[in-house]
Amino acid sequence: MRFLHSDMPLPRSRGLATMPTMSLPSEPHGLAFVPPLSVPSRRACLAAAGAALLSAIGPPAAAQRPANRLAVGVEAALLASGLADRLGTALARDTGLEIEWQGGPSGALLPTLERGALDAALVFEPQLERELLAQNLVHDRRPVARTELVLVGPAPRRAARRSPAASAIGDPAGVAAGPPHDVQAALGRIAAAGARGDASFVASGEPSATQALEREAWRPLAPSAAAPWWRTAGPGPAAALEMARASGAYALVERGVWQALGAAGSGLAVLVEGDPHLAIDYRVMRAFRAPHPAGRLMVSWLAGPNGQQVVAAFARGYRPA
Repeated sequence: MRFLHSDMPLPRSRGLATMPTMSLPSEPHGLAFVPPLSVPSRRACLAAAGAALLSAIGPPAAAQRPANRLAVGVEAALLASGLADRLGTALARDTGLEIEWQGGPSGALLPTLERGALDAALVFEPQLERELLAQNLVHDRRPVARTELVLVGPAPRRAARRSPAASAIGDPAGVAAGPPHDVQAALGRIAAAGARGDASFVASGEPSATQALEREAWRPLAPSAAAPWWRTAGPGPAAALEMARASGAYALVERGVWQALGAAGSGLAVLVEGDPHLAIDYRVMRAFRAPHPAGRLMVSWLAGPNGQQVVAAFARGYRPA
């Protein structure tokens, strides 16, 4: 079984860092409004990220690979959590197919798939997925696994007695006192505490599955990326989690990544979970420009009973689709 985990620097989204701000008369908590990226400009940013990823991994040269080997882009969170490797191992055992996983943020992998530099992708970026489907640039799109983002932050004092550093911070925004399944209410508390200088939030720094939902969750509050309490992580699925742990900040984290890398001894706790606005449905799809002869078999296995059994047995924050 052969896995290729791309370890090149991942392209960083510049959307939040470069978007202009303007004040509104009724800004909540003294925040500045950040206009959302238009569809064309967002597509341009993602295309640039995909081009950077393509230049790093190079074209797959499908004709030069063995017929049983596929180059598949995968949301990096699925590599960090271990689910991608588990699926690849079981697929090889059942079918003899080998997957070369090309890890990266979904928003960069999809433009790479569109160009035919990948045979398939397992990602979450719904808007761009729908655009590519409408243009007949991807096909055979099927669900594989479900998970969610969770809002993590400094553990409330009574839950952090074994961690003196976390106890000194103790949920400064009071998120744990609010609704446990309402991310909008929680982000409002964080924004208010941030404006007072009492709390900070770490945003995803790349066009990942996390960033796609994170921007939608923050949209009603429209924070400014220049606000001192707003921080942006570097590339990688665990970067925001690591930064939040080091600084006692809040962050939105993919549940599988949290369970694999973040829970034990971090001084952080899950404060909001189960909000339908934070649901993630990972889907596999194939490229029209790279019609690998084994692509249909791979997709059918991942989305079919065998792949779904692997997801269910793996658990750790994931559910069958």
